[in-house]
Amino acid sequence: MLVCAPVTFARQSLGSLAVLVFGLAVSILLPRVLGAEARGEYQLAVKLAALVLAVAQWGIPEVLLQRVAERRSALGALVGTSLALGLAGAVATAVVLAVLSPLLRDNLLRGVEPALLTLTLGGSLAALVGLLARRFIQLDGRLAVYNWLDIGRTLLFLVLIAVGGVLAPRQAIVPTLAWLLGEVSVAVTALAYLARGPAKSREWKVDRALGSDLMRSGAPIQLGLLAMFIGSEGGAFVLNANVDIAAVGIYSVALSISRLLLQISMALRTALQPRLVGSEADSAAVTARVTRHGLLWMLIAAVCLAIGSPLIPMIFTAEFASAAPLLLVLLPGMVGYGVWQLLAGHLLRIGRRAIVSFPNFGFWKLRLQLLIGGHMPRTENLPNTWYDTPNIHFCTIKDFVQLCDEISVKMERAVALDNYGRPLRLNLPWWFWNMFGEQGVFLLSRAGKGR
Repeated sequence: MLVCAPVTFARQSLGSLAVLVFGLAVSILLPRVLGAEARGEYQLAVKLAALVLAVAQWGIPEVLLQRVAERRSALGALVGTSLALGLAGAVATAVVLAVLSPLLRDNLLRGVEPALLTLTLGGSLAALVGLLARRFIQLDGRLAVYNWLDIGRTLLFLVLIAVGGVLAPRQAIVPTLAWLLGEVSVAVTALAYLARGPAKSREWKVDRALGSDLMRSGAPIQLGLLAMFIGSEGGAFVLNANVDIAAVGIYSVALSISRLLLQISMALRTALQPRLVGSEADSAAVTARVTRHGLLWMLIAAVCLAIGSPLIPMIFTAEFASAAPLLLVLLPGMVGYGVWQLLAGHLLRIGRRAIVSFPNFGFWKLRLQLLIGGHMPRTENLPNTWYDTPNIHFCTIKDFVQLCDEISVKMERAVALDNYGRPLRLNLPWWFWNMFGEQGVFLLSRAGKGR
């Protein structure tokens, strides 16, 4: 069972904010080492791997938040099934893109070396494994480990870029190899930690029923992920099909600077996610409070970046001077996307409570009609014939109470209604409600057992 570590919210966010500092260093160093053309080539190659992730993860990282909160599935089954689904999807997507890539070399992938595409498509498998393994570490509340994995990957990337830039300047192969080594190292380290932590590797297994459930639940999220990828990343490919690859590099610099705003929302979201599966009494209130703070800090950062945009030629060299006006256009959208990131975790999870109402098939009039008439009964609350009823399953109040006990659902409140919708006396026993209540209404929650 996943349990959140007792660490303060502010402290949980510090690690992700540290990534912001290293991300800023990467944003400055990469263009200076590569130049506009190689920067654009690297951008397109790596974003092809991002497309694999957008397709292959199938919304599973978000669905896991719901599944861990419900505590209905064994952790080993969740880990094994998620990794199996993700890897299968990544392999299939990478193969399809590899087959299609020759058809795209004269338009969307113009100017990108085939070797870079091979490296990024292969690296996407490691990136997918690292993504899912880190997700389980995050939901376990081990945010120090989660953040250090991110920091270590960024530091490794920086070191390799600095060394590679001296040995092979203005070559896109340098950051591509650095990215690949970073993703592989994170995947291996995260899997090793997960195997020794709450989900022992010997407990990992693939559950087909759980896999089908994850895919069904993730399908609506998957559509959103693909739409976001097309909206945020598709512009670079379209740009490459119509202008030279150096323009893609300039656009990539503006995009990377504007995405520093997302590091603020990601820092807060990283600390927020475990709270949605832990003991927080009201996740909606926590989400609203964190979102207000995140919006304020993102607006402040956006204003600072807009004021500092004329300094881009000095920081990134004159080759990237055109990125300044692009940055001003991108900043408002990044603020909106950052707010969505903070709200998504709460919006995509199933609520902790539900209200259920149903006609009571144990009502005395229904029993009498079935006993005397010998046919399926009909009343004002059940007016349809048996072959034309919208009710998939009939049950009695007693049946429903027994079901709640079996699946460990708590009945916080319950009431039986008469023919006019008036509640029967609350202190009457269950057998009386089952006999004289025409309808049952229940307020249910997942926490514990009982009535």
